[in-house]
Amino acid sequence: MSMRNIIIGVVVIVIVGGAFLASGGSNLIAPQPTPTPVSTFNELDYIVTASGTLLPAKRANLGFANYGRVVHVAVKQGDQVKPGDALARLDTTELEAAIVAARANLAAIKAGATKEEIAVAQATLANAQAQFAKARAPASPEEIAIARAALERASFNLRDAQSQYDRVKNDPQVGMYPQSAALHLATQEYRTAEARYQQVTKGATAEDIRIAETAVTVAQANLNRVQAGARAEEIAAAQARVDQAIAGLNAATLVAPFAGTIVAVNVREGETVLPGVAVFTLGDLSLLRLETDDLSETNIARVIENQTVDVTFEALPGKKFQGKVITIAPIASAKQGGTNYTVTIEIANLDRALRWGMTGHIEINTR
Repeated sequence: MSMRNIIIGVVVIVIVGGAFLASGGSNLIAPQPTPTPVSTFNELDYIVTASGTLLPAKRANLGFANYGRVVHVAVKQGDQVKPGDALARLDTTELEAAIVAARANLAAIKAGATKEEIAVAQATLANAQAQFAKARAPASPEEIAIARAALERASFNLRDAQSQYDRVKNDPQVGMYPQSAALHLATQEYRTAEARYQQVTKGATAEDIRIAETAVTVAQANLNRVQAGARAEEIAAAQARVDQAIAGLNAATLVAPFAGTIVAVNVREGETVLPGVAVFTLGDLSLLRLETDDLSETNIARVIENQTVDVTFEALPGKKFQGKVITIAPIASAKQGGTNYTVTIEIANLDRALRWGMTGHIEINTR
């Protein structure tokens, strides 16, 4: 092939290639970008699940308010009770005695002081006044003479006892001799007589006079109170003691606060109970609700009141019930070892086979 033909062939290839590119042929061979797939929510992403316990809407653990010994248990497990029905009673012997004493005290206060009590108060005042007058007045010559004579007699007895003691004082067993006891007694009598003589000759101290005057004031106030009769405050306080005693007697009988079924009895006759310790469990089994145990904080925000709920129970496999959310706890609880919220579910047409304490499972479609 000649050089001329080769050049013509190259030119033709260049022209054809340029025309191909100009006509968009490059799109047939250029790599195309991969489209990003659009994500969609799975239906399960809208479902909130939880487990719970079937409980009566109205339930209570009941115990006595007072300490005491149980003398009668009126109900047994499974009994139906009405509001006010007696469940058990404590021994009331001491409580009844307390009421009698409180009422007697109230009656006495209302009746006022007796003649004998007034007479005693008057005598106490008279004696206090006499002691006060005596403390303020100087001793009479006769009192001084008597005190001096008593002191001289005690001094003579002491000297005599000392003389008798001196005769045996060198004996190692002198402490066992009557002379030793006699000396001790004579010494005490002398000191008493000396103190009395000094008191009589010097007269009462300012402190003695003050004490005597205070005794007069107290005795006069007591007489005034006795003669005036009971005050309204005293009567009210005595009445309060009566009311308290009656309340204690009433509390000795434990009664049902509402209608329901006794599901647990934890006491027997003759046992002693402590205040506040539960001895009965009462529940209204006519209305059971499911309370969740493990509804986590990550799901609670999607739950609202009146949402429809599908409920199943382990006791009735394959059977589904319809319910709705009626309350959501405002604060978390530590159930199931995490931060969970209790949601209460009311269930329509609940099967009679379901019982207090059974486990249920819920599904809530939050879409």
